[in-house]
Amino acid sequence: MSDVPKRKVNLDVIGQLEEDLEESPLDYARWTKLIKQVVNKDKEEQVRRVFEKYLSIFKHDGAQWCGYINYEINRGEFQKVETLFGQCINLVDDVELYRLYVSYVRRTNDVITGGEKARGVVIKAFEFAVNKVGIDIASGPLWNDYLDFLKSWTPTASWEQQQKVDLIRKVYKRFLVIPTERIEQAWSVYTKWESDLNASAASKFIAAISAEFMEARSWNTEWQNITQKSLRRSIIPFSITDSQYGHLVRSQLELWYKWIELERKNNLEIKDESLLQARIEYVFKQAVKCLPFVPEIWFKLGRFWSASNEDANANKVMTLLKEGLVLNPRSFLIGFELAELYEKDGNFGETKVVFEGIIDHFVKDYTSVTEKINAILDTINKPKNQTDTPKNNEDDENEDEIDYNQVFNQLSESQVLDLQKLQRQLEELNKCITLLYSKLMLSAKRANGITEARSIFKQARKISYIGYELYVENAMIEYYSDNKSTAIKILRLAMKKFGQNGEFLLAYLDYLITLNDFESIKTFFEQARTNLLKDYNTEKEDLDGMANNSNSVEKLKREAKLRSLRKCKWYLRKLTEKFARYAANNDLQMVMSLEARYSQYFPEDDPIEFFSDRYSMGSMDLIEKYDLGTAKKNEYELPEEAQPQSPKRRKVQLPNIPKDFPAIANPEPQISTPEPQAQKSFVGNNIYNLLRVLPSASYFGPPSEHVFDGGKIVELLANLPDKPN
Repeated sequence: MSDVPKRKVNLDVIGQLEEDLEESPLDYARWTKLIKQVVNKDKEEQVRRVFEKYLSIFKHDGAQWCGYINYEINRGEFQKVETLFGQCINLVDDVELYRLYVSYVRRTNDVITGGEKARGVVIKAFEFAVNKVGIDIASGPLWNDYLDFLKSWTPTASWEQQQKVDLIRKVYKRFLVIPTERIEQAWSVYTKWESDLNASAASKFIAAISAEFMEARSWNTEWQNITQKSLRRSIIPFSITDSQYGHLVRSQLELWYKWIELERKNNLEIKDESLLQARIEYVFKQAVKCLPFVPEIWFKLGRFWSASNEDANANKVMTLLKEGLVLNPRSFLIGFELAELYEKDGNFGETKVVFEGIIDHFVKDYTSVTEKINAILDTINKPKNQTDTPKNNEDDENEDEIDYNQVFNQLSESQVLDLQKLQRQLEELNKCITLLYSKLMLSAKRANGITEARSIFKQARKISYIGYELYVENAMIEYYSDNKSTAIKILRLAMKKFGQNGEFLLAYLDYLITLNDFESIKTFFEQARTNLLKDYNTEKEDLDGMANNSNSVEKLKREAKLRSLRKCKWYLRKLTEKFARYAANNDLQMVMSLEARYSQYFPEDDPIEFFSDRYSMGSMDLIEKYDLGTAKKNEYELPEEAQPQSPKRRKVQLPNIPKDFPAIANPEPQISTPEPQAQKSFVGNNIYNLLRVLPSASYFGPPSEHVFDGGKIVELLANLPDKPN
């Protein structure tokens, strides 16, 4: 009686897991639990169905292939076993899978009853296995299985004994020049075997491979150092963007890259280029197996194959990326790369399938987030004529945005926070879907011409929440197809929907500037400025009318409104600056008028910022650097500690500069960074104080070429008091 409830519980667990996996088919943890449950329950058809469904997704999981094959071996289903080996043996590079394969071959080819023929079959199986995975650093057990099999052979004739010795020595010679985890132990076993076999000849055979063994041992030591015994060779079922485990994935990815780089360095001094490439490829494939949810490793393996032989490996790369896209269905990196390969191959149909598959996943996500938002909003008593169902209205950009003024006061603080988080997710998904349609449209233009691109644009703009970027992208496609009149019509159409969107208005202004129609630009600017200023004033009035109290929901409401206000002001400023830069090519009086109007709207802003923007060049603002002392570093500049060919500085405490310290002309801005007290006495305070205000090194040198005489500054420093002993 006690077994019946247990079976029901197990059935319930299995049913629940299967239902969950229908919703989330890439949930590795649930798949593992389900496999364990069905194997314990031991219904053959159910076990097979679950294994086959799992392995159709996680094709490279050697551990589960072994589990499935062992399940069939234990039931004596040898025909099924051979079918399974046929499916996976050339697909999965896994040492334990190949050991299982050899074990099966030995089981079905008994050398006791089968004699020389059976032994030959087993040796071929071992050779096949070591040729496939024998370069793996974890392949030592497979090589030892091979050696143990050969050593267990009992020859009946002297020539067979010599053949046995030659075979064993040949395997050792191949094994001991490959870096494996216990290579020194294997070397000890080998040298003992040679000595026991023939002490006088042992030294000759040992010396013949000792140099290559030493290289392999050194390589193994270096590998141990770079991986720090932290490299995991099993599947890590998380993406690099996972909020909880992303750091683990990133650290593992770095270890794999270090291993790949070690292979590229070729410290084993492999002469055969194809063998070197095989080792690099093997590590890439192992990384893909262990980090299946990291798109960049799939991408880089594909690029590695393409670099080796682009034409010959084209289909191989596309197959790889298709598998990667199954496991990473929202990956832009894999999807765009695969779509480009199909397009290059003249197969736009498959390109479109790739794009539409990714779009479908993001649309499902958008629908899911919308449902969660609606569930929160359903707690509010709304008028009956309101609906939460998204419309297909192209003229209302904000139809899916939440009116915080109406809902905030009717929700709890936690609901408001959830609502804001979901709204941000919705905006992000909007951008993802828009980007995908935009790039699909561009691909269609390249592959099939402007008509196909227009068809996709027509399809995409029906989506109520599609972003302004689609319109801008389509306008540029028309522009570069010499259809300027069509391009401007598209942007005018977008203006009806996104006329208060600062990003769109900046993009529209950029386009008009390329046309260089001053009157059109001026008219547009006034319209855009009016729209943004109206929005700004409305937001400001709302903010001023809000109660400034300690209520948490009111605080959130004010913060949301303040962000919206700042955003509107930022776009208004950028739009004005961009127009002022353009106008500066024609009419200085207009530029000054713009500055005056901007100062009138925002009197609290520093007029220098607006003024200096006109006199900057790209990222270089000399007014900021030389007059204001607030220059920003370029993103590509190395940190001071990382500058090449610069001496490594000790970390020391920088004492505060005394208030009465004399000023030095044109000092560069400095940032004080406190350091541990322990090294305070390394350099005296006077030297520190001087070093902190000295100009940069470029000012010092020969008097004829530099501002300061380097020799004299050295003499000055040498005579300062308070020097270290």
